[in-house]
Amino acid sequence: TVGVSSIASLIIGIAMFGGLASLPLYLQIVKGSTPTQAGLQLLPLTLGIMAGSIFSGQVISRTGRYRIFPVIGAALLTASLFVFHWIAYDTPLWQTMLVMVVFGLGLGFNFQPLTLAVQNAVPPQQIGVATSTATFTRQMGGTIGTAVFLTILFSTVPDKITAAFGRYAPTPEFQAALKDPANAAFAEQLQAAQGSGSAAASGVLSDSSFLTTLDERLAKPFLVGFSESMDLVFLVGAGVMVFGFLVMLLLPEVELRSGSGYDERAQ
Repeated sequence: TVGVSSIASLIIGIAMFGGLASLPLYLQIVKGSTPTQAGLQLLPLTLGIMAGSIFSGQVISRTGRYRIFPVIGAALLTASLFVFHWIAYDTPLWQTMLVMVVFGLGLGFNFQPLTLAVQNAVPPQQIGVATSTATFTRQMGGTIGTAVFLTILFSTVPDKITAAFGRYAPTPEFQAALKDPANAAFAEQLQAAQGSGSAAASGVLSDSSFLTTLDERLAKPFLVGFSESMDLVFLVGAGVMVFGFLVMLLLPEVELRSGSGYDERAQ
């Protein structure tokens, strides 16, 4: 139980922090939210975590069975990450928030039940060590997930934006926006880059704040490029969680203690 829970916590940490690191960037860069607004827009995810933790705790306390929740939670995490990779730059925010709720439920179904499984599987004297082990593996997974997923994101953004420029720059809509006197400064910068999106893509990585004031027609290639890079991150996360779901199926169902750990230790 401890071994399976530790591996599962590691994988869930990778998927969780990978998603949590990418979602605020999507909200800020693609949707134009401020950092404060992006934090508030993540509330559906937090509500999903709370609802999943409370519901699973109530059911476990009544039935004494916990294994079903980590399995369902892993399936929800896999499905929600896969659905996240379909989210485009123009996807309505309420649809994204619905997926956030499912993602949060998956996390809520795993956080406490996995900790409970580890605490229940060891002698009372080792509950502290088992709990810290579960927490450590989850945090280690978060460190790995943040590093790997953000590396994937920012290493693919320039190519994605350049490809988006190749698709949208020749369109009449984009060319009309370039000829607008209000966009003269951006047109000059783009012309200095010889009409390529590669230089513009490199610049947006250092400071993306100009996208909030840029003409919507001209900002479209940037937004599409960022969105497509984040889609790749979520798709990789879903692939990782498929492995996590298979690991979760190996979790044994150990009968819960009838008394507290303090009572058993005293006996």
